[in-house]
Amino acid sequence: MPSPAQVLGIGGGALAIVGGTAGLIAGGPDTVIVGASVTVAAGLVGIAGGAVATGRPGTGAILMLAATLAAGLVAPGLIPGIADGAVVFLAYLTSGVLLIAGAVAAFASRRSARTPVSP
Repeated sequence: MPSPAQVLGIGGGALAIVGGTAGLIAGGPDTVIVGASVTVAAGLVGIAGGAVATGRPGTGAILMLAATLAAGLVAPGLIPGIADGAVVFLAYLTSGVLLIAGAVAAFASRRSARTPVSP
């Protein structure tokens, strides 16, 4: 059964890919194309983070946060290209929320180091 971090990471990454692909299709100034390309790459990183979140939750959390940061940094360039389509724009915004929630879920699922109890 998939963990919440997996579902959130893979879902957020897929929505980022949808938003980035829509930006590539819409075209426009160079900032839209670069922003869309970085967002597609961030979506792939988010999916990878979600995929490894069960086995290595710390690594998954770092990958999902990195994907969110990358997609957020290029948002001012990408948003003008996709803001005309409300569904795609909301999918792009939702991807960041899902990736952050997935990173928090992965980080919270880490096992704490067990300290031996002395008798």
